[in-house]
Amino acid sequence: MENNGLIQIKGIREGLLISAENGAWDDRTAELLIMVKQRESFFKGARVCLDVNETPLRVKQITQLRDQLSDLDVTLWAILSRSETTENNARVLGLETALPVKKETIESKESNERVESAAEKAVLVNKTLRAGYKVESLDHVIIVGDVNPGAEIVSAGNIIVWGKLKGSAIAGVQGNMKSVICALELRPTQLRIGEKVFPPQQKKGKTFPEVAYIENDDCKIELWNKEKGR
Repeated sequence: MENNGLIQIKGIREGLLISAENGAWDDRTAELLIMVKQRESFFKGARVCLDVNETPLRVKQITQLRDQLSDLDVTLWAILSRSETTENNARVLGLETALPVKKETIESKESNERVESAAEKAVLVNKTLRAGYKVESLDHVIIVGDVNPGAEIVSAGNIIVWGKLKGSAIAGVQGNMKSVICALELRPTQLRIGEKVFPPQQKKGKTFPEVAYIENDDCKIELWNKEKGR
C-alpha cells in the first residue's frame, strides 16, 4: 500500500482502491488529482474504487470528481462509504458501493484452524475480516477479530465474533433455528438465522456483548450472559 498524506493507494483485483477517509473533501480531491497528474503513466487507464469512510457526499461532488478523473483517463467505478447519503447518491450515478465478494475457503488457509470437540466442529479465523471477504462453513464459525462492513459470514451452525460485528452474519443456513450469533459489539449490516431476518439495529452510546437467537419464531437480542447458557 502506498501512503501519501491524505491519500492511500492499494492494488486490488478490480484495479486500484484509493482511501481518502480524512480531511476536508476539497483537500482530499485536490491531493488525489495532483497525484494522478504527477504519475500520469501509472494511473492512465486505471479503474478506481474510492473509499471515503463516513463522508457524506452530494451527487454534484461525486459527479465533479468522476468527470475530473475521466478527463485524466481514470475511471471511477465504485465508492465505498459508511454514509447512507453517499451510498444512495453513488447508486443514482450508476456507481458500485461494494467490492465484489471474494470467497475464502477457510479450510484451505494455513492461518486458520479447525477446532473439534466430542460432538461438534468449528472453524476458527484469527484475523479481522475486511470488506469483500466471505467465510462460509457447514460448521460453527468463530472469528477472533472484527467483521467490517462489506464482509460476510455464512454458517450452518453458530457464529461467534470475538470483536465487532459490523458486516453480514447468517447462521443456521440449513434450517437450524437453534443457531445463535454472538459478538462483543453487535452492529451488523445484516443479521439472519435460518430464514428469519432481524430488523436493522439502531444503537447509540456504549455497547455490550450480545447474542441474537430465535425464540417462538421471534427474533431476539439480549446481553450475552454465560449464566443463561447463551
